[in-house]
Amino acid sequence: MNNQEISKGPSILDRTRITLREATKRAKAWRTLLSSIPSGNTDIAGNPIPLIPAQRIFRSINVNMDDIDQLKKDHPEARSIRVYLSLPDPKYPYNICGMLVPVDQNNNDMLTTSIEGDTMTEDEILDSVSRSTIYDFTMPCPSMCDPNSQLFNVID
Repeated sequence: MNNQEISKGPSILDRTRITLREATKRAKAWRTLLSSIPSGNTDIAGNPIPLIPAQRIFRSINVNMDDIDQLKKDHPEARSIRVYLSLPDPKYPYNICGMLVPVDQNNNDMLTTSIEGDTMTEDEILDSVSRSTIYDFTMPCPSMCDPNSQLFNVID
């Protein structure tokens, strides 16, 4: 029996792939949820005004594949990555970004690197970019979107 005859079953991509119809349904549910949060104000007709205008609803995060490859190269012991949503500047509340963190085999965030013989204090480590393993090379949507995508323009 050669290697081509050995079947390991469906790949993770095959097991986690969803249809465009399902993805569209989920995207619509997300935007419906956010657009239903009231601001506490009403329009002239007395209708509630949503807290987040429809055109400003956070839709996605774009991550360059080269950045993912580099993250895998720099952290080969990581089993996955976790994306934490963040707001880099509160003055721009719609500019949501993702912070990518390598995750170890025990499902723990790998937030910093350790260096043998290092004398840095915990406080110094908290402020050290060179010791951090938290990355923000994401670009948020709506500012970095595909406006022609069915997932961007879910029709009611």
